[in-house]
Amino acid sequence: MIKEGKFGLAEAIILMAVSNVARVFLPYPRYLVELGGSAAWMTPIGGLAVTLVGAYIMSLVLKKNPDNTIIEITEEAFGSILGITFNLITIAFFISVCFLFVREFSEALITAALPETPISVIATVYIAIGLLGSYLGIEAIARSTRLTYIYVFGGIVLLLFALTPQWKFDNLFPVFGNGFFPIFGLGAFSTAAVTEIILAAVLVQAIGGADKYMRINFFAALIAFTVLGVLLAALVLTMGKEVATETSLPFYRLSRNIYLGRFFQRVEALFIIIWSIVGAIKIALTLYGASVSLARTLKLPDYRPLIWPLGLIVFIFSFLPPDLPTTMKLDTDFLRPFAHIPNYLLPLLILAAYWLKGRMRRAGS
Repeated sequence: MIKEGKFGLAEAIILMAVSNVARVFLPYPRYLVELGGSAAWMTPIGGLAVTLVGAYIMSLVLKKNPDNTIIEITEEAFGSILGITFNLITIAFFISVCFLFVREFSEALITAALPETPISVIATVYIAIGLLGSYLGIEAIARSTRLTYIYVFGGIVLLLFALTPQWKFDNLFPVFGNGFFPIFGLGAFSTAAVTEIILAAVLVQAIGGADKYMRINFFAALIAFTVLGVLLAALVLTMGKEVATETSLPFYRLSRNIYLGRFFQRVEALFIIIWSIVGAIKIALTLYGASVSLARTLKLPDYRPLIWPLGLIVFIFSFLPPDLPTTMKLDTDFLRPFAHIPNYLLPLLILAAYWLKGRMRRAGS
């Protein structure tokens, strides 16, 4: 058995919420403004509904065998060959999230603060923090997140209050922006492409078991999607949809707009620290998820020997995209659709497999 450690309900909710919030510091909000226009802030509403439905279905799967994680349950439902195949898809998803976030956070830090620093140096620092966090374990990551979350959400609140004098409510019109389908169709399924449904299912024993899974995902998703919606509204209110779609780092652009007097400006340096903390947590968390998932798939007693080769794979893959626009396109066109396989398709297939086995068992008896 892999010893993961355990932590409380509050730590689990904060950990999943901060992990979800990490995407608001990247170019992703720009994509949502392109989809929804002036109504981009509505896209998380549909995404929240889809995410909660997916989390509920996953909770039903986990309750089928509350002593195991989704990795063992998948193999039990589909058998060795097909089960391992699905588990490898889950591992590939974690690795994809990890290397794309390493590249995007590195590019963001270069753009915002360190234009002369080679990207390899910044990516190495992020990978090193991810390796350290993964090696220390999920309990250490959760406790660290509990200590830092107040600065993350406090910084976001400060940003919102500081920008209120610049808000123009005319920017929210037309109310439904680019139309119903881009907002509640494409936008909803794009924002619902999260990491936390499958990640919490992998960590289900550490976060308190299957009985707490749905409660953790509900509050974490509610916090994270609320933050995303409010920041999208602030982005449109402050800059308008035209300007918002022209900037690659909307959150950084918002922080640069803060001006509260002659002696209180250029506060974006504080937000660079905040998004660096969130980026390090996200990278450590996904690398840990990939390592533990692979260890459970291979029936290994310890996940730590797998951290180093997986970290090297993440480091190499993070340099495969030639530039930031290509990385952004991989995020929106590859990672977002890919996320629906382990988060939504996999639990549905597992429930179908259990139902089919039960029916065959009853027919045989």
